[in-house]
Amino acid sequence: MTVVRDGKLRAAGLRLGDAIVYDWGFHLDNRPYEQRSFVLLDDGFQINQPVLFPPEQQGWWYCDLVRVIDHGDVVTVDDLWIDVIVGPGDHPYRVLDLDEYATAVQDGSLSVGEATEGLVRTQRFLDRRLNRRHDPQRSWPDFPPASITDLLHAVFPQEWSLIDAG
Repeated sequence: MTVVRDGKLRAAGLRLGDAIVYDWGFHLDNRPYEQRSFVLLDDGFQINQPVLFPPEQQGWWYCDLVRVIDHGDVVTVDDLWIDVIVGPGDHPYRVLDLDEYATAVQDGSLSVGEATEGLVRTQRFLDRRLNRRHDPQRSWPDFPPASITDLLHAVFPQEWSLIDAG
């Protein structure tokens, strides 16, 4: 299967149930990096453990609200501004870029309907995966999601390319 990310990147992916994994690469300061990302189809979120996080945050997760268009063998994923950073269970999570989301609604990049649906999905993601209910163990209810456990170390063709915007 193929994942198209933000209309800029095409990558080979692997689907297992309601989750997709794909790898992609980039260069920064003349160094190559490889990043593994997971698309949670039921949540409408994409998550990864950023290779560029500082050493004290290695293993933390970056979660993006995304628009997912699923055509079976091709899945398009577009970032929708709202982000959540998730560290260990004894840390609070952080919600970021609500101001950018509001600007996208205000300038018409997101319709009111799309924005409403995105906020509902964000709340559902937080409630399902992160919000604790009197948990003395200080752990996340379902994060990282059980659906990606089998995909963390999945082996599949690593193939990605930039999409020519011309």
